[in-house]
Amino acid sequence: MSLSNPIVSRFNALRSYAGSLAWGPLVQLSRSLTLSLLQRIQTGQLTIIDTDGQAYHCGIVLPSTPSTTLHVHKDLFWVRLLLFADMGFAESYMLSEISCGDLTAFFKLFILNRSHLSNGSTLTSTLSTSLTGLLRRTNDLSNARLNIAAHYDISNAMFAAFLSDDMTYSCPIWRPSSDPRCSSEPLEEAQMRKLSRFIRAARLKARDHVLEIGTGWGSFAIAAVRASGCRVTSLTLSVEQKELAEERIRSAGFEDRIEVLLCDYRALEKMGKVPVGGFDKLVSIEMLEAVGREYLATYFECVDRLLKREGGVAVFQCITMPEARYEAYAKGDDFIRKYIFPGGHLPSVSQLVQKIAEGSRGTLVVDAIENIGPHYAKTLRLWKENFMRNFDAEIRPALLAEHEHMTKRDAETFRRKWEYYFTYCEAGFATKTLGDVIITAGREGAMEMLEDVPL
Repeated sequence: MSLSNPIVSRFNALRSYAGSLAWGPLVQLSRSLTLSLLQRIQTGQLTIIDTDGQAYHCGIVLPSTPSTTLHVHKDLFWVRLLLFADMGFAESYMLSEISCGDLTAFFKLFILNRSHLSNGSTLTSTLSTSLTGLLRRTNDLSNARLNIAAHYDISNAMFAAFLSDDMTYSCPIWRPSSDPRCSSEPLEEAQMRKLSRFIRAARLKARDHVLEIGTGWGSFAIAAVRASGCRVTSLTLSVEQKELAEERIRSAGFEDRIEVLLCDYRALEKMGKVPVGGFDKLVSIEMLEAVGREYLATYFECVDRLLKREGGVAVFQCITMPEARYEAYAKGDDFIRKYIFPGGHLPSVSQLVQKIAEGSRGTLVVDAIENIGPHYAKTLRLWKENFMRNFDAEIRPALLAEHEHMTKRDAETFRRKWEYYFTYCEAGFATKTLGDVIITAGREGAMEMLEDVPL
């Protein structure tokens, strides 16, 4: 794979060069072709105010349909959009070439009209995303650590500025909308409800030794020990996460019950940290997205080896891609994988179930699948609000202090990138275009899973 890296670099340079050709005829052609496509919008309305003040209205306003206004500040936007479609739109937004009154409404407009808009792709964008997909680095042991560091080692202070105090960076479970307490429920309470769901699903007991793949900042491990008295061995590839997780674990007084290892799940056995007979329980919360398509089978083979043969229970949480769009997604590239989670990959539900069966050779049986994806929309909106509200006072100073080569202009591009990320994902979950499942699986004969059943 080392030979592909210069090709990727040259390809990205070509993308930047092509995007810089914002001379008159190319701009006019790009604007004309793009507007002809956008005029196909049938649900909701997008109004575009061009650099010269001219307004273009695409679609019509109907009750309960999204509508928003997009302001174009630089002609280069039209060229990016024609050449690179949704990726070009994202790059223009990050570089302040456009602004949007309601970015969430824009994404909902696109999702609702996707079939009329050629799935947001053009010939050139299809070629570029396919090439990038082919050249994407696999998540081998060295690349996996680099990919995790690219997201999670940005700044602990930044994550603390938008997460709730428990520092849980995954989808929670909110009270139902019929509950009058729903609108005022704190995010931390919803996160604790999800963690409790894991504790119950895994049937945690004081005697259990639990393996957690993906530490985060320690919220599950702390909650699990507090609720059950179990022991937890937790794995992370993020140096910064390990440091803060251990600090939080010490503050909770659980350093004798929780061990955090800077270790890939594939290397744990070599470290001699696996108890005789294997771990009693295994938990992984939104870590599977970092495994990569080519390593899903390897992941569940490792789960099979690490989990005890008699009575072992495993609970996973994973963001998923719908079956109908999975193959196209897997072959291409997108904003999230390029700019937010390098090396990331969203499996489909059927793929997860199949790999669990294959990896365990049928000895790990799926007991329950629950889709909590819709709960993510509100969460992402709250994270975005916290992020934007605290950016100037907390996040920007932390970024500039911790990254010596970052300029104020870089920090502003970073702010817009993360605003785009939160909004992009919020719209995906709000329209059920993305899922987030909790899968509970147990060994054949795992009698603990029948505790609540009258036999």
